[in-house]
This record gives sequence, structure tokens and C-alpha cells, in this order.
Amino acid sequence: MSQTQPALDAGTGSADYAAAYYHSQLGPPYEYDEPHWQDFFGGIATAIVRILRPATLYDAGCAKGFLVRALAEQGVDARGGDISEFAIADAPPDLAPRLEVRDLTTPFIEKYDVITCIEVLEHMAPAAAKIAIANLCAATDVVILSSTTDDFAESTHINVRQPAAWAQDFAVNGFFRRTDLDASFVSPWAVILQRGSPGTVELVARYEALLAPLIREADTKRRALLQARRELDEATAPVYAERDKLTAEVTQLRERSDPAAELTARATRLAIVDELLALRGEVARLRSEAAVGLADTERAGLQATVASLSEDLGRAREQLLAAEESLSDRNQMVQAQAAAIWAERDRQIEEFKQATTWRVGRTVLAPLMSARRLARRAWR
Repeated sequence: MSQTQPALDAGTGSADYAAAYYHSQLGPPYEYDEPHWQDFFGGIATAIVRILRPATLYDAGCAKGFLVRALAEQGVDARGGDISEFAIADAPPDLAPRLEVRDLTTPFIEKYDVITCIEVLEHMAPAAAKIAIANLCAATDVVILSSTTDDFAESTHINVRQPAAWAQDFAVNGFFRRTDLDASFVSPWAVILQRGSPGTVELVARYEALLAPLIREADTKRRALLQARRELDEATAPVYAERDKLTAEVTQLRERSDPAAELTARATRLAIVDELLALRGEVARLRSEAAVGLADTERAGLQATVASLSEDLGRAREQLLAAEESLSDRNQMVQAQAAAIWAERDRQIEEFKQATTWRVGRTVLAPLMSARRLARRAWR
């Protein structure tokens, strides 16, 4: 969507908006049956009809005429023009009579109730954009303007400016923002400008009525975010401490080569703590959004997460008990093996004592042992 001519310095022209541009620069396929664009331009058309109720409208920089078609379907005598010969030629036969190849630096002949200029002026050289604004203002009393404030990556965006700069250019032509009308149905930076001659007092009142609530809203949100951050820090501090403690314990267990079952159980506890930490962070975020009225859906999701985590904790407890039982069974098995070894040793000793060799040895050595005992008594 661009309007300018190559004759103007640093400008872009029709060749810059041929098939390659529409196939690569606009996101979803730029086709009439693409649901994304049907919903987008259909929503804009519905809002325009509801707010401004125009009988006639011209879409300056209409590309393939998606908005023109959406408005016509709602009963508006809509027309459109674009510098791109490719875009206009690609229009279906039933829409073609409503579209034209147009350079916005050329004055309009007809007048329209409303002119839309959506993401167009940033494609034009500064001098050409000023001429285009003058031509738009001469052909209507109401302009819906949207021009990106920060998309510098797009190669044809050669004149990206802030809303205040565009507002000045329109004010020179006697157009001022309707601060009582919200144009965010087009984009966050879109505005509705109308011909008028408001005095200084009226302009101050308009902008104060718009600005004051925004300042209060921003202050309220900042306070809510700060409080949420404090609650998050308070809630997560003990969890971080517990996680660090468990991490240290796991490290010690690995260094001591403790039984695998105990190590697994402690690692499971650490994983549970990490999940709890993430959950508490989610709770704090939800509280922050609740402060500005955005948490209803998230709260239901969090409840589901809590239920899921409760099930995970239950399974973790079962795993821990199973690990402890496994360790107990292992200790009992070791003790049973040790008892069996001692019993076998006693049996072998008893068999040896019953052997003939053992009895003969004791018989032969008995006198010698008696003599030794008598000798010890004599020495005493």
C-alpha cells in the first residue's frame, strides 16, 4: 500500500509494488479469499459504518481494494485508488469499476464523506506526502489516518514519522484530531481527523479530556505492577532458598554416591519446587493483570494448572514412598544376606568340630594342655 511517483526525490513508484511485494511483504497471502484479510478489513468497515455512517468513501492507497469491497457490501458507495498498477489490475471484475490507478499527489475531482489513508504516507517521500495530505483534505471533511510509527525494516517505508508530526501537517490544512473517537479498530496509532477551526481553549479541553485519563491509567498500572513485583519477590524468596538447599543436597548425594533411590527422590523434590516457583510467578502475573481487568480467562487457566500440579505432586509423593520402600527392602535384603553368611560360617565350624580329625587332635593334645595349666599354677 503506497502512493508516490518516481519523479519525486527518494520516492517509490508503481514498480515497487508489483507481484513480488504483495507475495513477500504483507504476511498472510494477500488474496481476496484469505480469512485474515477478510476479518481485518471487514472489522474496519463495520466500525466505520457504525461510527461515521458515510454515504461515500474513498480509500487512498487501497491496494487490491479489500476495504472498498467490505464497505460496498455494507451499503457504502466506496471507491479506491492505488499507485500499484499490479494491484488494481488484479481486482476481480465486479470490483474493478470502483478502483483506479492513482497518484495521491494528483488532486481529486470528486468529494467524499470520508477518506481513509491506511499505512500509506510512510511510503511517500516527505515532499510528496505533504502534497498528498493537502489533496486529501481538499476532497473531504473527515480523514481516517494510520501510519506506522516504528516499522523501519520494510524497505519501502521511506518516511516513517510519529503521530504528532502528521497531526501538524493536517493542522496546517485545518484538520484536527477527534479526541472523542477511538480509531484503534484500524491500528493502535490510527486517528480520525476532521475539518474545523477550534480555538485554543477548545483544543486544550479536548486534549486534556484525552490525556488525563491516560495518565491516571498509566499511574494505576505502574502501581499495580510494582505491588505485583513485590508480592512476587516475597512469594518466591523462600522457594528460591528451598531450591538452593535441595540443589546442594543433590550435589552432596552425588559426591557421596548415595543409593540411587534416595538421589532420585530428592531430584524429584527439586523438580517439584521448580514447578511451584513457576506457578507462583504465574500467580503474581495474574494478579498484576487482574489489577487492570485482564485476568478472568487466565484465572481459569491457572486453576487448571493448579489442579494439574496437585496431581503431579501426588504422583511425586507416591514415587518418593516407592523409593523409600525400595531402599528399605534393599537394606533388609543385605541384612538377610549377612545373617545367612554368619549361619553358614557357624555350620562349617560345627561340622569341623564333629570331624574325626578334630576329635583325635583334641585327644592327643589334652595331656599337653593339662601340663601347661599345671605349669602356670606352679609359677604363680
